[in-house]
Amino acid sequence: MHQSTNTHRPAKDLSPEEIKEYRKRLDKHLQSRKVDEALLQRAWHTAHKIAAMLYEDFGAAQVAVFGALAQQNWFSEWSDIDIAVWGLPKDQYFHAIWQAEEISGLFKVNLVDFESCGASYQERINRQNNKIEKGIIYQIDRMQLIQNICNERLKIDNSFQSLEDALEMLETAADLYRREIEITIGKYLADCYMGIEYIFKQIALDVDLRLPDGIRWNKELLEQMTQPNDERPPVISKKTSEELQEYLVYHHHYYDVPSNEQDFEKTKHKAKQIGDVFYNLNIELDTFIEFLNKEND
Repeated sequence: MHQSTNTHRPAKDLSPEEIKEYRKRLDKHLQSRKVDEALLQRAWHTAHKIAAMLYEDFGAAQVAVFGALAQQNWFSEWSDIDIAVWGLPKDQYFHAIWQAEEISGLFKVNLVDFESCGASYQERINRQNNKIEKGIIYQIDRMQLIQNICNERLKIDNSFQSLEDALEMLETAADLYRREIEITIGKYLADCYMGIEYIFKQIALDVDLRLPDGIRWNKELLEQMTQPNDERPPVISKKTSEELQEYLVYHHHYYDVPSNEQDFEKTKHKAKQIGDVFYNLNIELDTFIEFLNKEND
């Protein structure tokens, strides 16, 4: 009779047949799970940028990806990007690691000097490696990012329309219902900013390959969107960033302060202003989407 493998037992206590069965089941699971295409694209984009740096700045003879990323189905958000390099000057290894980490942003990078690693490691690299040729430019499909931006803008627009409807209702509402409508307006206002921030996070992840962290990451993300880099022009103007910072402050205030302690007159003032801010933001996002479309051509 077939006995299932008890995976709670230490590996040393498993029979060869049980180990074989466990590996078979694990391989089947990894092969059948859905691969995160956006994550893979970010990882391969990062690997190509690191390869270009190794070729151009350190005169590498060859660069290759191995490990989880080379096997695609094994790669996850917790995986390292494993990169092997040939022809790297010995005294430049740690400098190369530092530059690779500066590029990697979203991922931990394991940079291996092929000539210096052991025979078993070299065998693994030779078995798994996926070479990145010098001068090859990684072709990025921006259509999913464009679709994500457009979908989120529709959600923001729905929140904005609901906010305007609530402001109109407030004008004629009985006192009994005014507070409930005021709280609803605050929620729609916070939702608008949350949607805008989601768009910026997607751009930071997919284009910049870098997302701020720490307690000020929300403000730093806004600042990041005003700065051009090697991959893109500015997403928004400094004026729009300054206006959105006021809504970022409100967003935190809405979730941190109990509703019965919030100053609704300030909320109403912000709610009436956000239409102009959203209008200008949409113009700038249209310009950025045009850039993404040209990059895709």
